[in-house]
Amino acid sequence: MTAAPTGAASAVGRQRRLARLGGVKGVIAGIALDHRDSLRVLLERRRVTLAIPELRAVKLALARTLAPLATAIMLDDELGQAALEAGAVPASVGLIMPLEAQGYETAGDGRVTTLLPDFGPSDALRYGADACKLLVPYRADDARSAAQQDELVRSTVAACHDVGLPLVVEPVVYRWSSESADGFVGVYSGLVVEAATRLRPLGVDLLKLPFPVHEGSPGEEVGALEACRALAAACRDTPWVLLGAGVDPATFVGQIRLAGSAGASGFLVGRGIWGPALASDLQEVERLAATISGPAFERCRAAAEATARPLPVAARL
Repeated sequence: MTAAPTGAASAVGRQRRLARLGGVKGVIAGIALDHRDSLRVLLERRRVTLAIPELRAVKLALARTLAPLATAIMLDDELGQAALEAGAVPASVGLIMPLEAQGYETAGDGRVTTLLPDFGPSDALRYGADACKLLVPYRADDARSAAQQDELVRSTVAACHDVGLPLVVEPVVYRWSSESADGFVGVYSGLVVEAATRLRPLGVDLLKLPFPVHEGSPGEEVGALEACRALAAACRDTPWVLLGAGVDPATFVGQIRLAGSAGASGFLVGRGIWGPALASDLQEVERLAATISGPAFERCRAAAEATARPLPVAARL
């Protein structure tokens, strides 16, 4: 009879899965392709409306072209199913699957994450996932919603760890409906750092964080490295990566270098890379992904590998 794994053995298993996200160099260069509502919004802005089977086909085309360039990919069950079933993600590429339901982008003030009702860590494990992901809209200055999000993170960490999977947590700082644009810019950096400070001790295995200087900030480059260092200090010994937030690739390469210099272990980028490849014609999706998105992603990966801090040795055993 095989004994149940001890806490130490379970932790080692999670570290090994986390290590897969960083490839042989230990630096995460990831494609975030788990978008659902936001994917539909991007297509609608181009006056393209696709049914679910067509959306799945678009994700398959993007994954087939971009996944081989990455060390990790984020794919959802709902629209990423075809890509996973078709084997579009190479076995050498780490797989991260989301647990949050959609609707968070339009939920208003005091947003609280809702979990998918029919997909959890055990389902991700059956897909062969290496980690789960939880997106949490987060305002540390709102005691009620922050406390609710904290409790959700705690329980989700426990559920993931129960099946041996690490959890990636992505706090997204948002603007209050009553807040001026200038007012939000003024508090943005502090809110990003405080989100990391509060969430890190909850057992999170990897933090996926926004660049801690708002793009609307005056003199954006001034103090950007210091802001990244403050964010790294908040993360302490928990690895973190940079999220793309839809910025253009040239801007993102600069952010990757600054974050990497401060201690980030890479990046997970989404629509800023694959957004230009969206089209209703699948051949056009693959062509644009190969000629525009792929080269842009490779520039991001090169910047990360030149500057980022590899995952801790313990996570690369």
